Amino acid sequence: MTVECKKKWDELRPVYTELSALLSSLCDLEDSLSISASNNAKDKIDALVTEAQPTLLRFKGLEKKREKLQKELGLVPASLPSILEKAPDEEKEEWAESIENLEKNLHRFIQSKETADRIMQVRLIDLSQKLEGKTEAKKFRDRRV
Repeated sequence: MTVECKKKWDELRPVYTELSALLSSLCDLEDSLSISASNNAKDKIDALVTEAQPTLLRFKGLEKKREKLQKELGLVPASLPSILEKAPDEEKEEWAESIENLEKNLHRFIQSKETADRIMQVRLIDLSQKLEGKTEAKKFRDRRV
């Protein structure tokens, strides 16, 4: 492995670690948004969205950096397990931990997003019914929130 290639691998792992931490933070945000939406707490939703903007910007920046480094390493397109297979042998253990944490947080984020989407659908139905002059909207509480 060339020195330049090793340097790029060394740059990539901290990106994965920080992406994982940011995903965890975004999961917490999605969960808070879901709870606020189910309680119809508009002010809390506004505050959460404003609070999340720097995290989202940092996430986007890291994602671009990850894409760039992976492309330079010839890892595009590549799954996380295949990246682990190509990681430097002397760092496989560290890479395995970083990838495992990232996968865990990706799955958690998907679940949080699905919950938020379900609540949004219920809220849209409630709003539609109110606009049509139908029944009073009921408070929705997702069983997983």
